[in-house]
This record gives sequence, structure tokens and C-alpha cells, in this order.
Amino acid sequence: MNKPINQNKDVFRLVYVSNATSPLKLEELKEIEKVAIRNNGELQITGLLTYCDGKFMQFLEGEQADVDEVFEKIVGDGRHHSIDVIRQGNIPKRQFKDWSMKYADVHDIKENEGYIYDKLFNIGNGAHNVLEYAQESLTLLLAFKNACPNQI
Repeated sequence: MNKPINQNKDVFRLVYVSNATSPLKLEELKEIEKVAIRNNGELQITGLLTYCDGKFMQFLEGEQADVDEVFEKIVGDGRHHSIDVIRQGNIPKRQFKDWSMKYADVHDIKENEGYIYDKLFNIGNGAHNVLEYAQESLTLLLAFKNACPNQI
């Protein structure tokens, strides 16, 4: 059984991009999501995964040691290569607290609407600088989306 996620302290966030070894179909991406939900839930890792045109972007959130453990497994996964960490460090609040992992189609990433936008900006009684990190995350996701000419 997964322990409840502690929302009252800073959380470590790691964001990376990578290239798929071969193109993936939606069914394969949903299987990655399913396995990640199970594995990440045990470690209280939350996050978001998106894929487009042979490229991944993933956000991981949790205790730094746990994020590092999951990321080490990700790095060893033969389904992708050229892994580039684009952000890492503490943020004041989880941005995807309801998702031990969520696969999001790039079409679902919108500037001012949609479930990803709602997750990022549903800050409630926020900690210091929460809005700034939400805006940064949305900017990264939109840049990823805009760099992908083809979507599955």
C-alpha cells in the first residue's frame, strides 16, 4: 500500500528530455504509464510523461533520493537514449500530486486551459514561488509541444 504524499515541504523535481530508440505507439506509451504508476506510487514519486515524434519529456517529483533511484532506472531503459536533464532542484510544492505518473498526449498541453494547465495552476494555499514554477513547467511543456512537428 502506498503511503500518503506529504504536501507540507519542498519537493525535488527533475525534468529530462530524451530520444526514443524506435518510434512508440500509444499502446506502448500507456504500458509505460501503467508500470510507472505502480513503481512510482511505492516511492511517492509523482509526475508527467509526454512523447512526440520520437522524443520524450518527463517530470519527476518526490524525495531527492527516490527521484534519483527512479531516474537511474530510466537512464538504463533501452527504449531511449541521449537523455538530457533540463531542470532539477527543489520546488515548493508538487505540481502533479494526483498522478504517480500521467502520460499526456501533446495535444492536451495548452497555454491557458486543459487538465495539465489546471494541475499546474491549481495552487490553492500555495507556498512561496509556486506560481513561478508552474509557469516554468508550462513553458517547458509548450516548447516541447511546439518542437514536435508530428504527433501520434
